[in-house]
Amino acid sequence: MPTPPSLLVVASILTGVLAALWAYKIIYMDYGSLGARTDRLADNRPTAFHVPNSAYPPPSLPSKSARNTGTLHRIPVFHSLLSASPPNASILAPAPRSYCSSPGRPTQPGILADYTAALTHTLHRFPNARVVLYGHSLGGAVALCLLAQPNLSSLLGKDADRLSGVILENPFTSVPAMIKALYPQKWLPYRYFTPFVWDRWDALGAVEKVDGETSLLRRLCGRMLVLTSERDEVVPKEMGPAIVRVVSDNSCGNGEGESLRTRLVVIRGALHEDGWTRKGWEDVVGVYLRGIVDETKTIDG
Repeated sequence: MPTPPSLLVVASILTGVLAALWAYKIIYMDYGSLGARTDRLADNRPTAFHVPNSAYPPPSLPSKSARNTGTLHRIPVFHSLLSASPPNASILAPAPRSYCSSPGRPTQPGILADYTAALTHTLHRFPNARVVLYGHSLGGAVALCLLAQPNLSSLLGKDADRLSGVILENPFTSVPAMIKALYPQKWLPYRYFTPFVWDRWDALGAVEKVDGETSLLRRLCGRMLVLTSERDEVVPKEMGPAIVRVVSDNSCGNGEGESLRTRLVVIRGALHEDGWTRKGWEDVVGVYLRGIVDETKTIDG
């Protein structure tokens, strides 16, 4: 008769399983709006939707990185983005695996693969478009980790030159840092589980380690717009400035125009989710996007 496992082994297994489930819950929280995981478009096609501002091919195409509230829940934000955008702008909003009705379970490699495919498709589908990545909260970390992939530039080829900017709103530096911020009490066990988090979404590390002349992140991190909410109740207010500070310290790139240089803007009175409703949000985003359009006109002669 085999010897039963010791209580220590059983306790270790149970602790590991609970830690894994807890870490998964922290990263891909499903506290969003009712139906955020199952919403469908009118024609029942999941995966992505396109919000045009005109019938013509868009010269600027912000790519919205959907976070845990579900893509369709963010439609009011898209309208504000369009209001702030130059004429003929459009938004492509991919819903990665497990968001809306896209199948699969969310993992960092899987979500990066989804957004890499979405970006490749966008550049192919709109061959004359300038593309701006927009990411909110987890989406901000996704955008930076996406651009930090060493093979992305070669994968996109000459189309990579049309990646023209990045807007990050309330980005966090990494999942382990967020866990320590959400659970600062040392008597709680959560902070001690951070070494075992699989999907780390280390945005700060992506910027710190950027290297190589062909790196898309190296080229773009000098021309980012970083927005933080003054009263953010989820992401610590020092995380956005930390990303901007590392960008500046490492001199990762340069914005040619003043409106495109990496800068931090605090949205006064805003909470984590409602910055887009506050005075000044559309103005700041509009100045940044118009700077990209003006740059495009200059380059095109």
